[in-house]
Amino acid sequence: MKNFPVFVFPVSLEFYLNARHTHKQLLTVYNPYEFSVNFKVLCTSPNKFTVIDPEGVIAPQSCIDIVVRYSQPSISHCNSAEKFRITMYDRNTQQALGKRDIPTKLIEGEPSNINQESLGDNFHPLTTKPAPMRTEEHSRVICNHSHHRDQPINVVAVAVSICCIAALLLPTQPEQVLKSQWPEWLHIGSNLKLVFSFVLGLVSMLVLRP
Repeated sequence: MKNFPVFVFPVSLEFYLNARHTHKQLLTVYNPYEFSVNFKVLCTSPNKFTVIDPEGVIAPQSCIDIVVRYSQPSISHCNSAEKFRITMYDRNTQQALGKRDIPTKLIEGEPSNINQESLGDNFHPLTTKPAPMRTEEHSRVICNHSHHRDQPINVVAVAVSICCIAALLLPTQPEQVLKSQWPEWLHIGSNLKLVFSFVLGLVSMLVLRP
């Protein structure tokens, strides 16, 4: 027989005489290998148990559940040690690859609700905390808060807007100076007015944006 590990859960079975729900249990057999294997279930006391599908095939990297029933539990069977043996075989040569024994016992009474592993330990509930905010989101929130907090009107932008509006109201240079009531030095060219219009638009977007 080769020595391939056989993975079975649980590693032991405990049936309770007065708890009918424990008279049916599952054995899960894992095949972590990259090839299919055959399996067979044997028992030291086959007259006490019923095993559904005691033989079969497990696909690669898969598992199966084997249903085990205690057929006729009685007080005379309590505390007697039994065993199941699960053997895996090569599908081609039928050579045994490995085995695992599962000890089994029928216990008088009912299972205790107390978890023996937790005795002596002082456990406390955990407090749920919000997940930490990522750096990018945190910086974005800070920027947004600072933006909404600092909302006073920009005095420089208002002054520039007034200057641009005043310049646009001045007469254009091609007009006859004699026909105009404005001094000659207040006449500006059309190109310069276009510049003032562009600046006024930029400043308006800066002041009026949300």
